[in-house]
Amino acid sequence: MKLRLSKMVTGLLGLAALVAVAASPAQAAFVVGGENGWQMSFDGMINVFGVYDTKSSRTGGNNHYNIPDSDSGITGLYQASPAEQSFRIRTGLLPSIFAFNVKSPTINGVDYAARIGLYPQIENAGTRSGLGPGMDNGGTSIDIREVFFTADGCFGQVLAGRALNLYLGKNILTDMTLIGLGVPLNMTGEGVSLGFIGRGYPYPSFGPQFRYTTPDMNGFKVAVSINDPGRITGKTAVVGDASDPSEVYEVNRNYEAKVLNQPRFETEISYAKTFKDGKVQVWLNGLFQEAGMTASEPYVFRAGAAPTLGGPPRKVTSIGGGGGVQVVYGPFETTISTFGGQALGLTLIQDGFDALDYAGSERLTVGGLAHITYTIGGKTKLGAQYGISYAQTTEFDQRMVNDNNGDLIKKSQQGVTAGVYHSLTKNLTLVGEYTYALDQWYDGSKQNQNIISVGTVFTW
Repeated sequence: MKLRLSKMVTGLLGLAALVAVAASPAQAAFVVGGENGWQMSFDGMINVFGVYDTKSSRTGGNNHYNIPDSDSGITGLYQASPAEQSFRIRTGLLPSIFAFNVKSPTINGVDYAARIGLYPQIENAGTRSGLGPGMDNGGTSIDIREVFFTADGCFGQVLAGRALNLYLGKNILTDMTLIGLGVPLNMTGEGVSLGFIGRGYPYPSFGPQFRYTTPDMNGFKVAVSINDPGRITGKTAVVGDASDPSEVYEVNRNYEAKVLNQPRFETEISYAKTFKDGKVQVWLNGLFQEAGMTASEPYVFRAGAAPTLGGPPRKVTSIGGGGGVQVVYGPFETTISTFGGQALGLTLIQDGFDALDYAGSERLTVGGLAHITYTIGGKTKLGAQYGISYAQTTEFDQRMVNDNNGDLIKKSQQGVTAGVYHSLTKNLTLVGEYTYALDQWYDGSKQNQNIISVGTVFTW
C-alpha cells in the first residue's frame, strides 16, 4: 500500500500553483513570434528544499501492523513502526516545470491556445546515484501533467485534454503551503511532498477531460466537465477468529470497483470580485461517479459468517462536495475551505485504498483547511495554517478494530504549519516552514511528525 501510494502521488502531484500563475502563455517569460500572429512561449520553475523530518513511533491501540504471517496465513502481531528521523534535499509540494505554450491569433472571434508541460523532480530517494528518469532505484522522474488546448470566445471557454480537475482544484490552489513543502510524502526523499493534501482535502489530481466554462457574469462563472472515470478501491484483511472458518470474512484482498462504463462528472461555481485594497473569491465544487464491482467481488456480508462471493455485480457511488472562501484585504489574507462526501478517501480521491470500508461499502470522509497570512512591505509573508481530514468509522471498520485488525486505514490526519515566504526578487522566493502533523488509526494508535524545511523557488 505504501509503495503504491508513493508511486501514485509521485506520478500525480504537481502543478497546482502554476496552473494559476504560469498556465497562460501571456505570463510566460520568453515569447517567440511566428507567422500570421501565432506565438510560442516558455515558462517554468525550479524549487529545492532542505528538509529535517522526525517521526515518532506509532503508539497505542493494537500496537501492530496488519501483515499476514508467512507460515499460518493469519494476521500476525508486529511491533509498531519505530521512530525515524531524516535529512533530505528534495522537491516541495510542486515539482519543477518546463512548459511549452502555443497561442493563435483570433480566428473567427475565437482565441486558441495549447500547453504541454514537463515536470521533473530532483531527488535521489534513498540512493546517492540516480540513474535517470523513472528508474526504480530512485532516479529523477519526469511527468507530463498537462496536455490540453483551449478555445476562448464570447461563448466562454472550452478545454480538452489533461488538466487539473475541477473538484477541489481551488482547494489546493489556495493551500498556503503550495509553494512550500508542508508534510513530506515519505522519509526517504522520493517524490514530491504532500503540503496539506490529506489534511484538509484529498488530492484533486490531473486527468483527461472535456470542460466548459461560462463567460464571466459580473464575477460569477460556472464550469462543468466530463472526465475519464477512475477505479474506486478499498482494503481488507483477516476478520474474525482464523481457527473458525465461519468467522473469517476475508484475507488480504483489495476491493475494487473497476467496471467503468460511464464518465465522472465534476462542476464548479465560483465568484470573484476585486475592490479597493482587496479582493474576494468564493467557490463551490462537486463530483459524481459510479463504478461497478465484478461478480467475483464479495457481495453479501453477515456477522458470524463468511461473505457470499459472486452474485449480481453492484455499483459503488462516489459523491463529493467542497468549497471555500478567500479574502484579501491590504496585507492580510485568509482562506477557509472544506470538503465532504462518500467513496473519496483521505489522501487520494477514489483509488487510494480507503475510499471503501472493510466490507467494500462507501466510506464517508470530511475535512477542512484554514489559514491567515500577513505580508510585510509587500515582500515577506508570514502565515499559519491548520487542516484536518477525518474518515467515518463504519460497522465493518469497527469489526476490524474489535478483532485487532483495524490499523490498516487511518481515521484522521491533521497538521499545522507556520511559514515565512520572502520574495527576494520578482522571480526568486525564499521559504521557511515548520510543520507538526498527527495521524490516528481506527485502533486508536497515533503517530506524529515534526518537519523543518528551508528552500528556494525560482520562476521564469
